[in-house]
Amino acid sequence: MRFLEELRELDFFLLLILLCIQGFGLVAVYSATYDGGTSPFFYKHLTYVILGWLLIIFLSFEKFENLLDLSFYIYLFNLLLLMAVLLYGKEVYGAKRWLHLGFFNVQPSELMKFSLILVSAYLLPAIKSIKDRKVFLLFLIYAIPSLVTLKQPDLGTTVSYYVPLVFMLFVRGVPLRYFILAGMAFLAFLPLAWKYFLKPYQKKRILAVIDPMSDYYGSGYQLIQSKIAIGSGMLTGKGLLSGTQTHLFFLPEKHTDFIFAVIGEELGFIGTFILCSLFLLLFLRLIQYHEMAQRLSEKLFIAGTFSLILFQFTVNTLMTMGMFPVVGIPLPFVSVGGSATITFSAMIGVTQYIYKKYRYPYMKLEKDGIYE
Repeated sequence: MRFLEELRELDFFLLLILLCIQGFGLVAVYSATYDGGTSPFFYKHLTYVILGWLLIIFLSFEKFENLLDLSFYIYLFNLLLLMAVLLYGKEVYGAKRWLHLGFFNVQPSELMKFSLILVSAYLLPAIKSIKDRKVFLLFLIYAIPSLVTLKQPDLGTTVSYYVPLVFMLFVRGVPLRYFILAGMAFLAFLPLAWKYFLKPYQKKRILAVIDPMSDYYGSGYQLIQSKIAIGSGMLTGKGLLSGTQTHLFFLPEKHTDFIFAVIGEELGFIGTFILCSLFLLLFLRLIQYHEMAQRLSEKLFIAGTFSLILFQFTVNTLMTMGMFPVVGIPLPFVSVGGSATITFSAMIGVTQYIYKKYRYPYMKLEKDGIYE
């Protein structure tokens, strides 16, 4: 009975939004992988969605403080998995990003996103100034997995590690001048990155955004086919299982990176508008969570979760519309990807515990200190 009572304290509004978003994903994956019958990819995706919901419920009962105490151990475990990829990883399309563990594959770089947000929420409140030695520890915590992930290679995921950190530092109260200086340093570094660090195929992907027709059958192919798919869907779409770009194999990676193009082609502008509106409601609800939370560590975790989902949603949708270079960034809760589904479900589960903690307005707890 106690379990049912606590279960009723969950935020059913946010969970309903999440269920609707995942419903779009299940329909799109079913269509994208349909080949005369239901594909194993669909059943696999459905299995991870169910596991994700079980994880959400489990973490909604787990004290956030306990997770913070375990954050370094969780981080180190994920780091070992990430390093194991370099030695025992499964190579797909020239990239080593997956570990084969019996009946399933795991992508440690996806799990690392959750670990970094959690350990940052633990460490940042303890940092009192820029000269604190913990700043160097935070640098190492991000630098090591970044180098390993770049080695795979996976530039998109590496960049996604740092987006939540920027938001969390802002919430922490870091002075604006540091962000301005970091931005100027980043802009100054871009020419060097272009000349010495970016691989030829990465440069082609960036240039393809400007003129995809210049390399129609190469770096511009994915962008062109995705734009054709979305544009051909027009207002109401071609209907489920009726997308020509999707089912005549013009659209690449249609069940993962380009799942939004499948939705655009088969459900049209109306379908994509509803999906984007659902994400907007999700973001607004997470902002409310941030306002509800009273402890700094909780605000930091919510900010990290919000920013990561927002970043991946923005990059994925812009990419499929030809407005951003092609990168391996899945659409949260929609694209096929067990590790990503589990990662984002874990984040939502933790936020549910925080929501339950503050759902009653009379609950007042002492706030943590803020950055001076």
